[in-house]
Amino acid sequence: MSFWSSVFGGANPTLNQSMKQTGQTSTWANTQGQGLMTGAGNFITSLMKGDPKKIAQLLAPQMSAAQKEGQQAKQTMSQFGNRSGGTNAAAQTIDDKSRSAIANMIANLTGSAVGQAGQMGQGLVDTGLRALGMEATMSQQQMENWSNSILGKTLTRATVGS
Repeated sequence: MSFWSSVFGGANPTLNQSMKQTGQTSTWANTQGQGLMTGAGNFITSLMKGDPKKIAQLLAPQMSAAQKEGQQAKQTMSQFGNRSGGTNAAAQTIDDKSRSAIANMIANLTGSAVGQAGQMGQGLVDTGLRALGMEATMSQQQMENWSNSILGKTLTRATVGS
């Protein structure tokens, strides 16, 4: 930028670059935030409808661990068995405990995971909106710079005087 263009145009290269960067930040954060919020909303809807695929997708590692633990308990029982009978009843109790553990995980983990995604999305949207506000403020400053420049004052006087 030349001296004359800054004198006559009131340009500020730092302000111009900052406006560009905040505009890009605003666009990125809003896009990412909206995507996360939409994804979280769709996932919540699937979970509320009881979609077993979505539930399994979220909790697969924990469900697998609970099932393996149950299988290990059954294997131990078969090797060292209950000598007084009741092995079948004890095995059934193990299955019940595994199912109960999985049900508790579904109840506890589903909401927290989806809630975190929603909060992250909201945070990004908030960041995007703040950046958009900053960009608007900088744009207003740029307009003031132009109107306060030598050329801007000349044009303003010419417009007001006519």
